[in-house]
Amino acid sequence: MNSQLTLPAPAKLNRMLHIVGRREDGFHSLQTLFQFIDLSDHLTLAARDDGDIQLTKQSAA
Repeated sequence: MNSQLTLPAPAKLNRMLHIVGRREDGFHSLQTLFQFIDLSDHLTLAARDDGDIQLTKQSAA
C-alpha cells in the first residue's frame, strides 16, 4: 500500500491556562485563551501493509 496524506499542524500560543475543576471522568475542566501564530509543522500519514504504527521525525534543515 502506498497511499499517504500530508496535513498542516498549526501552532498556537497559550496566553492563559487555568485548571478550574475536575470532571467526573477524571479529566480537568480548563479555561484558556490562546492565539494562533504563523508557524506550523506538517504531518504525513501513510498506510502500512503490516498494520503497525511507526513514528519518524524529520529535523528542520
